[in-house]
Amino acid sequence: MRLIFTFLALIFLIVIFSSCGSTPVYRGEGIQCSGGNWSEIVSSGGTPRTSADNRMMDEIESWMGTPYSYGGESRSGVDCSAFTQAIYRAVDIEIPRTASRQAATADIVNPSIIKFGDLIFFNTSGSGISHVGIYIGNGFFVHASSSRGVVRESLSKEYYASRIVSVGRFIE
Repeated sequence: MRLIFTFLALIFLIVIFSSCGSTPVYRGEGIQCSGGNWSEIVSSGGTPRTSADNRMMDEIESWMGTPYSYGGESRSGVDCSAFTQAIYRAVDIEIPRTASRQAATADIVNPSIIKFGDLIFFNTSGSGISHVGIYIGNGFFVHASSSRGVVRESLSKEYYASRIVSVGRFIE
């Protein structure tokens, strides 16, 4: 039994660490991730460029480290869709409360033209859109992680890259 457990643990570690290599971990809909970097096609989505983008980034930074709370809508605890809703509200754009409703009402865009402020929708539950984050450029997004609260994350991480469903836009 111990030998089987050791073998399974070894296989798990190999799988985890092999995802950090330079081979693509996700390809689809124009998004190409290689190791820790996105391709130039996607990373050209860039950083804040307008005063509204800068206001959005300031708001995002003010939420960093906020704890996660399912159903939470405040700085004492927030879930993913309430976080995106609060960020958009800070720049005077009203969006729906849930990730699935946000996806249904956003203008879906080809991920190859992703830009700062776009929402990235994920299927983390196996049954449709269940998570959302905000693209901040250069292959990174911010979201309310259920285990770490509001954090910045690389889209090249296999967990996220393999669960992307679509990219939506509320800002033109």
